[in-house]
Amino acid sequence: MPIPLPAPRPLRLLTVMRFLRWSLGLILPLMAAGEEAPPPPAPESPPGLEADADLPDGDEVFAAAQQTLKNAKTEPAALRALYTVVNLQRRRGDYLAGLAAARDGLARAQQLQDLRLQVDFLYLLGRIHWNLTNYPQSLESHLEELRLSERLGNAAILARTHGGLGLTYHHYGRNEDALHHFRIGLRYAEEAKADRIRASILNSLGNYHLGQRDYARAAAIHGQALALRESYGNPRAVADSLINLGLVAEAQGDVARALDYLERALQTFEALKYRRYIANTHRRLALVLRKAGRADEALVHLQTALPIAHSLKSLEVLADLYAEFALTHEARGELAAALDYERKLEAVREQMRSEQDRQKMAELRARYREEQRELEITLLKREQELQQAEIRRRRFQNIALGVGLVGGGVLLGVVIFVQLARLRAERRMRLATDHARERAESAERLKTRLLQMASHDLKVPLTSLNATAALIGRSPAATAEVQRLAAGIQADTERMRSLVRDFIDAAAREDGNLQLHSTELDLAGLVQQVAGHLQPVAALKTQRLVLQPAATPLPRVLADADRLQQVFDNLISNALKFTPPGGEIVIAFGVAGNWAFTEVRDSGPGFGPADFARIFSPGEPLSAKPTGEEDSTGLGLFIARELLTLQGGRLEVQSKPGAGAVFRVLLPVAAPT
Repeated sequence: MPIPLPAPRPLRLLTVMRFLRWSLGLILPLMAAGEEAPPPPAPESPPGLEADADLPDGDEVFAAAQQTLKNAKTEPAALRALYTVVNLQRRRGDYLAGLAAARDGLARAQQLQDLRLQVDFLYLLGRIHWNLTNYPQSLESHLEELRLSERLGNAAILARTHGGLGLTYHHYGRNEDALHHFRIGLRYAEEAKADRIRASILNSLGNYHLGQRDYARAAAIHGQALALRESYGNPRAVADSLINLGLVAEAQGDVARALDYLERALQTFEALKYRRYIANTHRRLALVLRKAGRADEALVHLQTALPIAHSLKSLEVLADLYAEFALTHEARGELAAALDYERKLEAVREQMRSEQDRQKMAELRARYREEQRELEITLLKREQELQQAEIRRRRFQNIALGVGLVGGGVLLGVVIFVQLARLRAERRMRLATDHARERAESAERLKTRLLQMASHDLKVPLTSLNATAALIGRSPAATAEVQRLAAGIQADTERMRSLVRDFIDAAAREDGNLQLHSTELDLAGLVQQVAGHLQPVAALKTQRLVLQPAATPLPRVLADADRLQQVFDNLISNALKFTPPGGEIVIAFGVAGNWAFTEVRDSGPGFGPADFARIFSPGEPLSAKPTGEEDSTGLGLFIARELLTLQGGRLEVQSKPGAGAVFRVLLPVAAPT
C-alpha cells in the first residue's frame, strides 16, 4: 500500500519573528530578563503502600472512598483519594469508569510532578488493561511504571511493580519473563517486609504453577500466601487463598480436601456479604461435586447461587453458572434441562458480545474526549506562546525604531533573502517527496502483481499432479504401498492448492477485487463434501473425521458455495494439522435463532491467552505447532474470517490450553420463499 509521507509545512510569520529575534541577539536579552516563572514546589507523596489484592471492598467502603475524594482540600489529597476510588472501581468490575479516572489521575500527577502518584496511577492503568485482556497496553503501562519506580528506589513499590509485570507476562504467554519478575518482586517484598504485597505475589505465583499443572508446588506456595494473610487478618484475602487451595486439591483428585477449603471460603464470604464471591464459590463447589459423581448435591449449590447471580446483574457470573447447570443436568441424565441451559448460555454470551462492543465504543469515546482535552491544553499553551511572542515583537519594534531606518532596511533585505531560499528548498523537498511516493506505490503494485502471477501459474501443475496421483492410486496394478504413496501425494497437493488459493484471495482482498455469488445452500451437504475430500489427509495420520448431524433439519443458508467450501477446507485442514495422530475431529451442526452454525472441534493443544490477540492476524505465529510437521502460512484463519464477514457470517473460536479448540461458523438463514 502507499507509504504516507508528510507534506511540507507552509511558511509562518512566527518563524520570521524567531529569525528577527536571533538577528538582534544583543538587544533581546534585555527584554527576556525576568520572564521565566519559578518551578512549582514538589507535591506531597502519598502514604504507605498496600497490595491491591488485599484492598477491602463493598458498597460501604466505596461510598466512604467517594466521600473522602469529595472532601479533599488539596490536589495531592484528592489524587490519593482518587487512587483508592479507581482501585475499588476495578475490583467492582467498573473498568471503563476506572480507566478514564486513572488516565485523569496520571495526567494530574504529571502536572504536579509527583513521581510517586504517577507510579500509582500507572500501576492501576496496567491492572485495568489486564482486566480488559488488553495485555500489550497493560505491559506498556507496567514497563513505564518500572522505569519511574527505579528512580524512587522504594523496595515495596518495586515489589508491587514486578508483581504486576509477572502477572501480565504470564497471561501474555511469556512464562520465563513472568517467573523472572515474580522472583524479583518477592525479593523486594521480603526486603521491605511488605507481607501484603508478598502474599499477593505468592498468590499469582501459585496460580502460575497451577496452570503449569505443578500441583505440589502450587499447593505449597498458596499455603505460604494463606499463612501470611492469616497473620495480618484480611478475611477476604484468606478466603481467596482457600479458594485457590481448593482448586489445587480438586486438580489432585482430593475431593474431601477441596470441599473443605471451598466451604470454609464460602462461610467467610457469607459473613462479609460479598454476593459475587458467594455465587462463584457455590459454582465451584458444584463443579467439584459433579466431578465426584455427586450431581444431586451439586444441583443444590447451583440453585442457591442462581438468585444471587440474578441480583448481581453480571453476565459473566450468569454465563459461568448456566454452563455448570448444563453440565450438571447432563450428568444427571436430564438432557432436556441441559439443552435448555445451553440455550440460556448462548443467549447470555450474545448479550456479552454486545456489551463488549458497547464497552469498546465507550472506551474509544473516552479516549477521544481525553485526546480532545489534551489538544485544548496544547492550543491554550500555543496561544499563550503567541501572545508572549506578540508582546516581544512589539518591544522589538519600539527598539528597532531607535536603531534607525538603515538598519531596518538591511534587516528586511536579509529576511526576504532567507525566505526566498527557504521557498526554493521547500520546492525541492516537495518534488523529492512526490517522487518517493510514486516509487513506493509502484513497488507495492509490482509486489501484488508478482504474487498473483506466481499463485496463478502454480494452480495448473498442482491440479495435474493431483489428478495423476488419483489415477495411480486407482490403477488395478497398484500395490497397497503405491496406493498409500498416491494418497499422500494427493493430500500434499491438496494442501499446496489451498495455500495457492489463500495467496490469490489475499491479493484479491487487498485490491478489493474479491467476487461473491450468493445462493441458497445446503450447509450440511456442503460440509460433508469438504470432509470427504479431506479423508485421505486424515487417513495419513490415522485420524477420525466424525460428523454429528443436527437434532432437527438445518434450514438453507445464503452464501457463496465456492467461498464457503474454501472456509471449511481451511478450518477442517487446520483441525487435522493440529490434532495429534490417532485423534478425533468432530463436525457438528445446529441452529441458534436466525443463524445456522457448524462447529469444527479438534483435540489438539488449544490456544493460550496470548494467541487470542493475533489468531486472525495474517502471518502471525501461534503457540500451537502442527503435529505432523505440516507447513503453516498463518493466512487460513484470516481468510476464512474475511470470507465469512463479506457474506454476513461470523467466525467464533473457543479454546483452552491443552483442551483443543472449537471453531464455530455462523451463517444467516435464507429467507423463506
